[in-house]
Amino acid sequence: MSIKTRCIIGGLLVTGSAFADNCDRTRNTYDDIYCANKVFASADADLNKNYRALMAKLNSSQKNQLKAAQRAWIKSRDLQCSNDDTQTVYVNCNLEQTRERNHWLQERLRECQTVGCKSSALFNR
Repeated sequence: MSIKTRCIIGGLLVTGSAFADNCDRTRNTYDDIYCANKVFASADADLNKNYRALMAKLNSSQKNQLKAAQRAWIKSRDLQCSNDDTQTVYVNCNLEQTRERNHWLQERLRECQTVGCKSSALFNR
């Protein structure tokens, strides 16, 4: 492939992703998936931030409880939001589960900041 061809292809990729960044008016299923993944990535970043903030408030025993609860939640989310037989991951399911988990983590963090961290509350729902 010539340098000129590579530059044209690179330009098309940049232009294509620029269109996809307008998630108010997606052009096709690929844009929909791209936009859904961007929203999920943001929710996942929030999840990590909330998890770290809560961990910082806990004693070592509570940290172990939360770590086990988080691992169990990830396993449950993955079972609910994917199909190994078809190698499919359902982005919207992952997004919804992640949003719910973010809410749960924020509630635990709020409890820690107001009435103290309750070990019994860390065994999640």
